[in-house]
Parts: sequence; structure tokens; C-alpha cells
Amino acid sequence: MAQLGTLDKNLPADSATEDRATEVLLAAADLIYRQGFDATSMNEIAEAVKLTKAGLYYYTKGKGDLLYKIMNYAMERVERDIIVPCSAIVDAEDRLTQIIRKHVDAIIVTGGAITILTGEVDKLAESENRAILARKRLYLNLVRDTLAELKKENRLRDLDIKIASLNMFSTILGVARWHSASGRFSSKRITDETLRFILSALLNPD
Repeated sequence: MAQLGTLDKNLPADSATEDRATEVLLAAADLIYRQGFDATSMNEIAEAVKLTKAGLYYYTKGKGDLLYKIMNYAMERVERDIIVPCSAIVDAEDRLTQIIRKHVDAIIVTGGAITILTGEVDKLAESENRAILARKRLYLNLVRDTLAELKKENRLRDLDIKIASLNMFSTILGVARWHSASGRFSSKRITDETLRFILSALLNPD
């Protein structure tokens, strides 16, 4: 993500606006992820994205609307970068491998924008809550169906599929808690080791 305030001035106006809006969402998501939705003020978000409070309202109608925009952006990323390409993979183990790899990569790129989906959904309006939960359920079903295929093929350890899928997501989402762009571990190493860790827990060694 480009640093705030350093957008390419040669971009077409609509592209620059879209990029800036994405910056606002990701910065706000990171702040809300670290502090919690209720503890984060619009003033703090505006300061984090180097906007006046009035300027922030160019991108959102309010904090609740901003939270929904963050979650909608995150689900679009999940659908585009994980669900669609991984659903097309025939082999269940290959599909699971790519789901994990792509999700960890998404966590590293977007930080709180993905993880915020789990903890703050109940802060949304009822209709928005239902819409986000329905989209999350599609992703969860993809993972559970993949694990069910592996179990049928005797490639999954003796695990409950529901518990296994939730533990898998907990591990992936936990990366955001300790990952730092300035840390000593490269993104590739984090992804590779997280992938090996999860696969070793789920798959039969044979």
C-alpha cells in the first residue's frame, strides 16, 4: 500500500480517488483492529489518514458505515483472491494449500481489514451483519467441503471438520497479531511456515 499522502499525482482522478479510499479503509481497519471499534473515534481515524474530520466524511457517512465498508472491502478481497481461484482447483489438498497460502498473503497485505471481520461484525446494522455473515459462510463452506473431501480420501487426520476449520482460521488470523512489516521475517517465510504448520496439523503424514 502506498504511504498516506504520497499518491501518484499522474494517476487519473478516479484511480487516485479509489487508491486514497483504499488507504483510508486499511488505515482505519488497522486502528480499529488494535483499539477496538468502540474505543476508536472518528477524530483518531482522521488523524491516522492525515485528513480533517470533514475530509474523512468525504469517504464515509460515519463510523458504522466505515466499518461496513472495511468488511465489504475485505470480503471482496477474500472472494476475488481466495474463493474464486481456489474453487477451481480440483485436487482437495492442492485447494487447501492455496486457500491457506492466499489467505496468509492477504493478511500480510491488508492487516486488520481481514481480521476485523471476526470480532466486530456485531457492531454492524442488522441487514449489513446478515450480508457479511452470508459471505463469510460461503468461505467457511469452501474450507469445510475441502476438509470433507480430504477425510473421505483418508488424507485428513482423525479430526472433527468443524473444529479443524475453526482452528485453521484462528491460526491464519492470528498472523495479524504479531506480523510486522519491519520485522525480521520475510512475508514468504511467514506464509511458508504457517502453511507447513497448518498442513502438518490437518493432513495424515502418509
